[in-house]
Amino acid sequence: MSLVESQNEKEILIARVAELENALHQHHSRNSDIKLRASLSRIEDLKGKVEELETAL
Repeated sequence: MSLVESQNEKEILIARVAELENALHQHHSRNSDIKLRASLSRIEDLKGKVEELETAL
């Protein structure tokens, strides 16, 4: 393998690593968003139950 070919392969690998890092970041962001939505939904459910209990008292 020539120096030019090695350099090209290195550049390709660096670009691929950057793509994978970006994909991982997006995955983590989506995961966080899903978890936050689930937490918000749970909080809203609990808030409704508290209101029902307060009304019953």
